[in-house]
Amino acid sequence: MITDETIAIVVERITPQLVDLRRTLHEHPELAFEEHETGRAIASYLSELRIPFRTGVGKTGIVATLAGAKPGRSIGIRADIDALPIEEQSGVAFASKRAGRMHACGHDAHTTIALGVAHVLSSLNEQLGGTVKLIFQPAEETLSGAAAMIADGVLEDPRMDALVGFHNWPPLDTGVIGYHAGAVMASSDAFDIVLEGRAGHAAHPHLGVDALVGAAQVITALQTVVSREIAPVIPAVLTVGQIEGGVARNVIAGRVVLRGTARTLDAAAAAQVEASVRRLVENIASALRLEAEVVWRKQTPVLRNDPQLLERVLGSVRQAIDPVNVRELGPASMGSEDFAWFGEHVPIVHLKIGSKIEGLDTAIHRSDYDCNEAAIPLAVRALTRVVLDLAQPAAS
Repeated sequence: MITDETIAIVVERITPQLVDLRRTLHEHPELAFEEHETGRAIASYLSELRIPFRTGVGKTGIVATLAGAKPGRSIGIRADIDALPIEEQSGVAFASKRAGRMHACGHDAHTTIALGVAHVLSSLNEQLGGTVKLIFQPAEETLSGAAAMIADGVLEDPRMDALVGFHNWPPLDTGVIGYHAGAVMASSDAFDIVLEGRAGHAAHPHLGVDALVGAAQVITALQTVVSREIAPVIPAVLTVGQIEGGVARNVIAGRVVLRGTARTLDAAAAAQVEASVRRLVENIASALRLEAEVVWRKQTPVLRNDPQLLERVLGSVRQAIDPVNVRELGPASMGSEDFAWFGEHVPIVHLKIGSKIEGLDTAIHRSDYDCNEAAIPLAVRALTRVVLDLAQPAAS
């Protein structure tokens, strides 16, 4: 059996290399489905380890497969690799060199952690059982990369028995690994509402059909969906975040587009929200002589940890780090994660890796975000232990 001490020795040896890699990736952030340089860095690292991989999975994703010398189960580990359209203001020496782009969510660290796990496992390959699939996923920030990889066959050859995901978490002390016993993150639906009226002179409103008036009534009415149609005990959010319409102050707007998001922790509530939005838009449009179209797109389902798999994963994490630092977290986030799509096909677990920097009050998706690099070796140790234990042959 590969001991935790053996893992720790390898991790300590490669940590400086991993930190350098994280900083290089941080300097060169790339947006969804544009992760070409990031992909080359991943491919280079895997090539040095002589781990076979495929590129172009889900457009810019990479999948590496490490076959152990012994029989066992097939286990996956997933890391997201894309960045955000944010101008960095962290002040770190290795800040983004690309204007308007930043690793403000720590996917540079996620990529590095997964490569660190690959490094440890490849160095212990003769003792490794089963098969480990390393999934480097693009376009998590647009909630579109997981579906693209699944469509390209990432779940096959070989099929996985379990898949583990993770995310650094600045509010959580470095050294702590957190988990949710059930729901982790909300589902996300995106919607566009198009209202078509008739443009006209502002001085003669009776000769036009004002789409802006309709938009105002729609936005107001949508506030009643969650407050009056969804049970108060079910978390749900409905937000209109963008409105486009009108060409001048003295012209009746002939067309308005509303864009928004709906999020819940309950599939039935998600369906109810969509039905309610469609009904309200149709009726308001009819009352105001407008033509209306609602385009609704399912971005990701609720992210839930598989209970049996979570129990096994937590046992391994508690072995790898101080059990006191393995903590159940509070309510699920209303943010979303397209890792949830994998959970529609294979048992999954998603962990939060504490990455707090003392004295820095920040959060993901902020221009001053930074990740405590001490979280990298800790996560590599814990996730390596998890993968090794899960890959053991199932008891007969």
